[in-house]
Amino acid sequence: MATWAEFADAEPDLAAFARERMAGRIVYLATLRLDGGPRVHPVSPWLAAGLLCVSFRDTSPRLREVGRDPRYAFHTAQPWDDHTGDHGEFMARGSLEELAPSHPAVVARPSQTAYGLVHYACSVAEAVATEYTDEEMPVRRRWTAPPSA
Repeated sequence: MATWAEFADAEPDLAAFARERMAGRIVYLATLRLDGGPRVHPVSPWLAAGLLCVSFRDTSPRLREVGRDPRYAFHTAQPWDDHTGDHGEFMARGSLEELAPSHPAVVARPSQTAYGLVHYACSVAEAVATEYTDEEMPVRRRWTAPPSA
């Protein structure tokens, strides 16, 4: 798996596409419940210190779930009025790794909350951009992290 910076270095155009789809938006992040079923959550990702990051409330059941199985997948939301996919979509999958509150990526988080949060870096195992042509056929660009040595 790769950090966001490693992914962006390998595929700068795909990373730029992803940044545009994530900027100031909610994305949907899926993790695995303790019973093995999927759980989808809206999150506000941010990029800092070369990492793609997300936060969960410190009282969330997701913390136990991610502690058991850190795999995730996320998908960007379409603009409300885009029912034809003109905006395009971005999907990524990988693993979540908890970050200390003092980590530079956490310190750079763009907003603060009145409640406690636990922060995670999202490694990138696979990234996929989907765009639609005039013929409504999807065009996909895919990147997969090289195997770990």
